[in-house]
Amino acid sequence: RELGPAVTAKAAHLFVPRAAYRLRNVEAPFAVSYDPSAGRNPENGVPIHFWLKSETKDSVFLTIQDAAGKTVRTIKTAPGKSGISRVWWDLHFDETKATKLRTSPQYAPDVKVGAEGRTAPDGVQFALLAPPGSYSVKLTVGGQDLAQRLELRKDPNSGGSEEEIRTQTALLLQVRADLESVAEMVNRIESVRSQLIALTNLLGADSARAGLKAESDSLEQKFRGVEQDLVQLQLTGRGQDDVRYPMKLMGRLGWLAQGIAVADFAPTTQQVEVQQLLHTQVLDARSRLDALLATEFPAFNTKLRERGVQNIIVPKP
Repeated sequence: RELGPAVTAKAAHLFVPRAAYRLRNVEAPFAVSYDPSAGRNPENGVPIHFWLKSETKDSVFLTIQDAAGKTVRTIKTAPGKSGISRVWWDLHFDETKATKLRTSPQYAPDVKVGAEGRTAPDGVQFALLAPPGSYSVKLTVGGQDLAQRLELRKDPNSGGSEEEIRTQTALLLQVRADLESVAEMVNRIESVRSQLIALTNLLGADSARAGLKAESDSLEQKFRGVEQDLVQLQLTGRGQDDVRYPMKLMGRLGWLAQGIAVADFAPTTQQVEVQQLLHTQVLDARSRLDALLATEFPAFNTKLRERGVQNIIVPKP
């Protein structure tokens, strides 16, 4: 109904999105996926429509911001076609960082790592379901920004209140931050460890640098000591590894987030206590990693330079 000469005369136009409902799944047996008589609902979320007068070779970006102006989701689409396009926002925030391992599993050197690394078998990428409230949708195309307001409403069939959802969201944001922190630490440690392992192997046949090799191996084990509290380094991704070895900090944070987010109710006292416990463990791991990077690591790099060996590089957070 909004489409008309005033819209088609523009180079780009973002249509006003209809209010969306933050729907929650209904538990079985009230709803089952294999019911042959069930109708097919549209995708859960909100459709966002925009108009482009001419096709563009540039990518089109949609940015979702909350009432405070903080970006919660960025959606990049393919180069825009002329006419009306539709993009679905599934009402979730951006996922937390992916965890990439660049070393073979502990005790399983036969599991090789490619140039892009391997996905951590117990890695968690958590996407928070946006709470009810007012959001803005921004379309960026051809150097132009267009914005519209979007209202996200609570599921009318949900038993939880909006206040409970706000309380839940506040705790989930803390868990999300810890997951981001763990993923960042693992990615940095993996980069350093893979370089140290390669250096140790390179120095293996050089008797004149035997001391340097021993220091490289010792430093790698210290970084591994921090990492093994964050992710399970024995997982190969094959068979039933995930039931053989205990879950580490990233997995525990993931399970906690899943338990808190399962319904529209405030977190339990136990969930709050577990979040505080796990957060303390994240801070402890951060402190141990920072100490390594501030003392022993730069001292080792100094020795490498003195011996004419290339430095180990730590990626930025």
